[in-house]
Amino acid sequence: MTQPEKEKSLIELAREHMDTAGANPEQGVDIPDQPASSPERVAAMQTEPTVEPSAAQTPVASDVFDGTVQDAVGDLLSNVAIGEEWRPLELPSRGKAYVESDGFVQIKPFTFAEERKLRSIKHANQGVKVIKGLFQACVKGLNYDGMTLEDKNYILFKLREISYGDEYTVQAECPICDSKNSLTLNISNVPVKYAEDDYKEPISITLPDSKQTLVYVTPRCNDEKFLADLEVLTDNLWRFMISIGKYKDERIKREFLKSTTVKDVVYFREQLVSERYGMKNSMSYECASCGEVNESLIPFNESFFSVS
Repeated sequence: MTQPEKEKSLIELAREHMDTAGANPEQGVDIPDQPASSPERVAAMQTEPTVEPSAAQTPVASDVFDGTVQDAVGDLLSNVAIGEEWRPLELPSRGKAYVESDGFVQIKPFTFAEERKLRSIKHANQGVKVIKGLFQACVKGLNYDGMTLEDKNYILFKLREISYGDEYTVQAECPICDSKNSLTLNISNVPVKYAEDDYKEPISITLPDSKQTLVYVTPRCNDEKFLADLEVLTDNLWRFMISIGKYKDERIKREFLKSTTVKDVVYFREQLVSERYGMKNSMSYECASCGEVNESLIPFNESFFSVS
């Protein structure tokens, strides 16, 4: 800057700049009342003013209410629609194991209260009672006691799926390296085998040694106590027999099983528990440690009745 320019005031320099730009010094300069970034100026420039929530939008809690407690709870759960989510489910048996069934049941997710009962199970005898209660609350269209075990297990997994979600985390120990693998199973992807068109009960077989015709029905939920182990099952095989040859008398059935050959008894026992339909009860996985491909049963573990 030259010496003459230093002697000029700031006002004189500004006027010279305005003359050069063609501005009219008489009009002056518009200076805002607030800085451009001030909250007041930013608010004034908004095209749509911010609307504060009105008192009507915020419900006021009160100890006094109209109607019953159930009415109030129903109002609070209006977006949940508990009890209205019944959905059809085709049974693996397709209803062919029962006298009267169209092959479908209706199921719905269980509630938190029902989950608490499930998680309180500490002994096997408690489990049977609680699970039966769960079926009575969340399944309709088939009596629990008369349900085949294949249908029951399938329904149980589907109840778990619609209540908590498709993913089910299980642990599998590799038989080669003993490493524990954490696996995530998608219930909806587990294969299901449905009963053949010609399937029907009671079932008729011919025993290999005695050549007698034995007519029987498959185990039901009410029979689970007779399937505790091989010895208990063998002692109670007669319970599943409708007839042997031309006889239906209980005493004759029991005495026949005691007197016939081991081959006859083993053949009947294997036929009784053979899988003719149902949800696959095993899965394949590759061990994360050794890479071995293994087959493992799909278990009921501590996370079956929980989200994780």
